[in-house]
Amino acid sequence: MTPLVVRTSRCGGIALGGHKAEPGAIVQIGAVIVPPDFTGDINNYTFWYETSDARLAHALQDFGVPARHVERIDVDFESTGGAALFDVTVRRPGDPRLSLEGTVVESQAPSGSFTANWWRQAAAGSVKMETQVPEIMIGSADLELTTSPQGPLGQLIGGALLGFPVLQQFNTFTQAALTVTIAP
Repeated sequence: MTPLVVRTSRCGGIALGGHKAEPGAIVQIGAVIVPPDFTGDINNYTFWYETSDARLAHALQDFGVPARHVERIDVDFESTGGAALFDVTVRRPGDPRLSLEGTVVESQAPSGSFTANWWRQAAAGSVKMETQVPEIMIGSADLELTTSPQGPLGQLIGGALLGFPVLQQFNTFTQAALTVTIAP
């Protein structure tokens, strides 16, 4: 059994191919795996990738990742210096709603650099989405995921609600870089 991983990011700017950076959001859902190339601080297999950035969704689709452009991903969080309410809601027309909500506590102490690898098998080979974060602050969280029990995620988790008993974090950082490669 492997833990389910849900990563959400509210980005002040997402830039691809020399285009102007635009604010956006990302929601990734996957499972922890043994790293195929033994790199990274965490490695996950990607089940779902949704982003409010159309260019990013299309670029990942070109690599064979079934990324979805979702026009509206709401991220509600106001830093309070203590425990704060946190809510991420993906609104997909004609599709079950997905939300992640609870409380989070920010850390102000840097924890060093961090590399998260997300993998997906595609026709061309293994797609590696490597996110390098030069300096990360790792805080704590108490969150629950809610989705439709009839949707694909609900079927995977066996219902509408999922907690995270193994590991929960609320990470903040000022910049990160995503590099996508394919290994045959």
